[in-house]
Amino acid sequence: MDVRSAMKVPRYRWFLWAAFLAAALFFVFQMRFLPGGFKPAAPKGFELLDSLMRLIRNDYLEEREPVQTAEGAYRGLVNSLDPLSAYLNKDLTAEYLARTGRETDPGVVILKRYASFPQVVSVIEGSPAEKIGIKIGDLLSAIEGRNSLSMSLAETRLLLKGTDEQPVKIRVLRGNETLDLDVSRALLFPKPFTFVRTAGKPAILTIHRFAAALDSDLRREVLPALKNPKTALVVDLRNCQDGDLEEALKFVNLFVKTTDAGHFENRGGVKQAVACPAEPELGTLPLAVWVNAGTAGPAEFAAGVLQEVRKVKVVGFPTPGLVGRTEFFALKDESAILITSGVFFLPSGRKLWDEGLRPDVSLPFDKLDEKSYFEKTIPLLPKL
Repeated sequence: MDVRSAMKVPRYRWFLWAAFLAAALFFVFQMRFLPGGFKPAAPKGFELLDSLMRLIRNDYLEEREPVQTAEGAYRGLVNSLDPLSAYLNKDLTAEYLARTGRETDPGVVILKRYASFPQVVSVIEGSPAEKIGIKIGDLLSAIEGRNSLSMSLAETRLLLKGTDEQPVKIRVLRGNETLDLDVSRALLFPKPFTFVRTAGKPAILTIHRFAAALDSDLRREVLPALKNPKTALVVDLRNCQDGDLEEALKFVNLFVKTTDAGHFENRGGVKQAVACPAEPELGTLPLAVWVNAGTAGPAEFAAGVLQEVRKVKVVGFPTPGLVGRTEFFALKDESAILITSGVFFLPSGRKLWDEGLRPDVSLPFDKLDEKSYFEKTIPLLPKL
């Protein structure tokens, strides 16, 4: 006789099975109310789920916390969809909703795909991360003692940020090395943009985030200085990942007017056109755009439209392809999910989602300093 069948199944395993199944059914029930969400009648999915429950109930060697196990199931279901979709537990949801754009940060720019560790693609100059020696290419295998392999990009970034300068604990994988580091946080960019103008050189407008009211702030503080006919401008979108797509669209409309700036494609192939209808305040301004692997989301959108519609030259490193619309859905237990609901295509049909933006003038991975960017950019702009 099989020893396992002769043993009485402990009560805690029945409890685990019931809690886990209830959690999964709760998730399915919630999904019924999402636009395009699947219907509860999914026999194959339930057969697999039932098999999983039975294996946990009958064969797993030790007791597990049911709620924690169920949360892991939620995370896996949503986080595996694409880089922007994410399950956020109650605590992370509260942090997500409390964002102001003025959070402190260690100064690492990361990209994250499901079932891979977050990778550092850029380090902010002068940041705590740079001072402590974090390098491009480092992998963050743990954040605050939590394994990062199954985390979403959103979760990873929320855990790295803070509201004070309290250090964040990270574990770094670098080649054969494993480093446990405490990295301080700092308020790196109090304003969403930086504008620098130097005689004899192009002005540089660095966008740190496409925050609310960016358009009005730029019109008040920057546009008057750019209406000099001898001015040329570099729009620096390196390491810009945060912000709102609508604000990015307003930004593009400062430089170009068009009835066709591309479209978002939703489930079922439904297209939502994007236009820049207003007269551009800077429509004739000589312009170049800088990007790198940390240029994502709204910044990729802005760079792509300027490149294709305004024929602006883009200089730098290919972008990751994260131009998608996400929808936020609160769940009954105060957790939430972010679901990608549409991806962006340029007027030519070129897809920025997943494929990213290819610069007109490329820089190698080891030549991404500002001097190299300037050397490639100056010949593209008229002499001042």
